[in-house]
Amino acid sequence: MTGSAPSVSGADGPDGPLYGLVRRLLDDVRRKAGIRHDRPLERKLARILAAMPLPVLEEWVARIERAPADSPDWLSLIENLTIHETYFFRDLPHHAYLRNHLLPRLIADRHEARTLRLWSAGCATGEEAYGLAIVTLEALADAGEAQRTGHGLETDWTVEVLGTDLSRVAVRQAVNACYGGEGLGPFREMPAEYGGWFVPLGSEAPLHRRVHADARRIVRFARHNLMDRELPDGAPTGGFDLVSCRNVMIYFDDDSRERALGLLAAAVAPGGWLVLGTTDRLAERYGFERHRGDRALAYRRGEAAT
Repeated sequence: MTGSAPSVSGADGPDGPLYGLVRRLLDDVRRKAGIRHDRPLERKLARILAAMPLPVLEEWVARIERAPADSPDWLSLIENLTIHETYFFRDLPHHAYLRNHLLPRLIADRHEARTLRLWSAGCATGEEAYGLAIVTLEALADAGEAQRTGHGLETDWTVEVLGTDLSRVAVRQAVNACYGGEGLGPFREMPAEYGGWFVPLGSEAPLHRRVHADARRIVRFARHNLMDRELPDGAPTGGFDLVSCRNVMIYFDDDSRERALGLLAAAVAPGGWLVLGTTDRLAERYGFERHRGDRALAYRRGEAAT
């Protein structure tokens, strides 16, 4: 009796061929992207692959294992696994700490240069990067270094925010700068004072808003893997004044977390800041000074020796 090649859906138990191939793929994901292997991720990938004929799946897995981390096939796989929900101003005490404590100190330190360069690593669909840009511009206005006019917010400071993520899909969405929805949407916790930073799109999309041009013009996006040995394209030679990476380390295993932290720490300019999630820890060997606020955590790099 002949017929089509068998799919793996009938042999999808934990010891079956489907899960064996899933575990091989997740081992490859851990090596290339640092994402730890757990049972929920295993089940998610198994559901994605269950309908594929076994011979085709085996060949595809072998091709993925040989592919570099920037190949289209591998990126398509990782995008199915890593697009996580986020929203603007997630964790309000963190953003209050940035605006009221950390950024005023950084603005005072950089007053002579009048330049701020910031990196939002693992920015997903852009909410983290745009939120960082908005809070920075607000902090400049609070300090009298920017003025609100009928044309928007004006300042003679140079502010540049780089947002990076592993996913091409997320980066494309971030560049578009349009967000919408209600209930548990991207604006679910946004303080009213930041509402003016988002412009309604009008009757054609009444639930959608676009990030104000004043914030958009200082933010750019690029795809970047925190497991890379190199910093993102366009990273300033002297380092970033502030690097933010939140809600990312929870997806890494221990070795990958240390690798990412090493890259992030190396990206911080002398006197600059590294902002992590409250459960993340930077080892003392990096030589950063730890600062804790209300549900907020930041590390300051020492000034360069003179």
